[in-house]
Amino acid sequence: MFWLIKGIFVEIVAIIIIIGITIFKVTDFPKYSILNTYNTVISSFGNYSLTNDKKLKGKREYGVDHYVGIYNANYDGYTGNEILFGGTSLNRKNGDHITINIKLEKLDGNIKIINRIGKKDVTILEDTGEYNDIIYIEGTSYYLIVKLDNFKGNLNIISK
Repeated sequence: MFWLIKGIFVEIVAIIIIIGITIFKVTDFPKYSILNTYNTVISSFGNYSLTNDKKLKGKREYGVDHYVGIYNANYDGYTGNEILFGGTSLNRKNGDHITINIKLEKLDGNIKIINRIGKKDVTILEDTGEYNDIIYIEGTSYYLIVKLDNFKGNLNIISK
């Protein structure tokens, strides 16, 4: 539901900016200034989708932005979802690639670690093991999501 509200709000802001420029005939605004303003607005809303640190079962430390960092958790029968890293922006200031390294030790229950790139969810790990990849995120939203169902085990993530 939040995704729908966020999408509608972003579209309304974009329309207001375009109408404002048209009505006031602001022709000396460079295109990049308009895009940077729009990018700033949608980027700030992307951060609200992330799980609050107080609600996380593990410990998260952000890196240079909210797209990257370190997360370590020892779950003991936890059920819920955690959105650990990510955001929404046209152009991420720190590059369009994210390197991700995950180590998962599953003792019991179910877990899905998901990359949400735009509107597409890709399950990248569900069982004990490791996952290493470079993810391309230019021009779309990206979130790293953990879905747990009575999960017991350890999760270590390094995203940079």
